Amino acid sequence: MSAAGPSEGTRPARPSGRGVPRPKDSAATRNDIQRAAARRFAERGYAHVTLQDIADDAGVTPALVNRYFVSKRALFDLVAQSHTDEVEPLTEVDEFAADLMVYWQDADRRTPALALVRSIDLDGGQLLEHELERRIRGPWRERLADDPEAAAKIRLLESLTLGLGLFGLGALLGEDDGPSPETLTVMERRLARMIKTCLSD
Repeated sequence: MSAAGPSEGTRPARPSGRGVPRPKDSAATRNDIQRAAARRFAERGYAHVTLQDIADDAGVTPALVNRYFVSKRALFDLVAQSHTDEVEPLTEVDEFAADLMVYWQDADRRTPALALVRSIDLDGGQLLEHELERRIRGPWRERLADDPEAAAKIRLLESLTLGLGLFGLGALLGEDDGPSPETLTVMERRLARMIKTCLSD
C-alpha cells in the first residue's frame, strides 16, 4: 500500500467538535447533543450557555447542533420539557417521598428542573410556570380535587418538592458532598411524614 493516502474506496473519518471522529449514527448523535445541552443548561442556565459550549461537550460542530434542533431555544425547550423518568405525585406517599429523594440526587434526572430554575428569567418565567403546573400542581390538584384547602396544600407540597432538591440536597448550589447516608434516611422518613401531615385534614 502506498503511503500517499487511503486505499481507493475509503475516506478518512472526518473530525468533528473536539477532533474526535464520530461514527454516523444520527440517533446517538442527537442523544449526545441533548444530554450535553441538559448538563450545560442545568449548570449555568439558558443565557450563559452557547451553542459552541454544547457542541464542544457533544463532540460536534454548532452547525450540526442547529441541524438537529433548529436553535438553542428549541433545544432548551426540549430539555426543559423532558418527560423522562418523572416523579409521580399520585403514588403512595412513602413511595413518592423515596422517589423524590432519588430524583434530586440523580444528576441526569434532575437536569430539566435545574435548567428551568436557572433560566427563570427566560420569558418571564412562563416555561417554568407551565412545567410546575404540569409536573406538580396539576397532579396534586387532581388528587386533592374535593379538598377545600387544596390551594394551600399544593403550595406547601410544591415548596417541599423544590426546596428538598434545590437546598436540602444541595442541587442548586452544586454541592459535591451531599448528606450522609444516615442523614438521607432521616430526611426521607421525615419528608414522608411532612407530606402526610400536609395531606391530612
